[in-house]
Amino acid sequence: MALLRLLSGHPDGLNLSTLAAALNVPKSSLLSTLNGLTELGYLARSGALYVIGEETWSLASALTGARSLRQLARPVLERAVAECGETVLLAELNADRRGFSYIDFVESPKSIRFCARIGEQRPLYPTACGRLFLAHFPEKERERYFKSMTLKPTASKTIASRSKIEALLDNIRATDLSVTMGDYADDAAGFSAPIRNASNTIVAGLTIGAPLSRGQREPDLFSRIVLDSARTISTLLGHRSDVSGNASRSRSRRRPASAK
Repeated sequence: MALLRLLSGHPDGLNLSTLAAALNVPKSSLLSTLNGLTELGYLARSGALYVIGEETWSLASALTGARSLRQLARPVLERAVAECGETVLLAELNADRRGFSYIDFVESPKSIRFCARIGEQRPLYPTACGRLFLAHFPEKERERYFKSMTLKPTASKTIASRSKIEALLDNIRATDLSVTMGDYADDAAGFSAPIRNASNTIVAGLTIGAPLSRGQREPDLFSRIVLDSARTISTLLGHRSDVSGNASRSRSRRRPASAK
């Protein structure tokens, strides 16, 4: 288990020497274990590097299938709140795909905080989590969405121009991060990242909600925490970080667009 846990945190793989040093075991005995797991498909080799194999991902997916998203995500939400001090929320796209609803959250311990209710529905185009879902709609579905919606302000800084929203959606697809600063509510900031399952499908969104002043003061911290936390939940769902490809590589090169 220690071997698999170690490799799960290194999607590009580790070589024999690095693994032996990290696990504090002789290379000779570890090599036998690696060969056996590779033959069974639980590990795979890429040159001299060992990576998690298809059988391990399949097993992880089967084991988590019986547990709900809320059950898996809850400890991650609690850790994120402890780290950032703000409210952290879990959301799913509504069945009509015109909005989303919060399915769980852990509130900030601070007296002034972002507040929400389980089941509370929010629109897509002016919110951080909503734009996250919208950005990953197929192009034709996104076209139908905009044609069916009347874009109107919900706050003084709401972006109600389709072309400007589309530019934000491009950046969200490239960075896996959606940020709003007073867009949906004048006094609130949002930082959202996608949660993917083993099939690389976005099944939920994770959001840090904060008062605008604190969101403006700590944008890099909140962005990092929400991305790391969403990635952790995705891994629990059996997602492989190496299949997100472009988004993962782009995050290191581009700063997320913040609608201010």
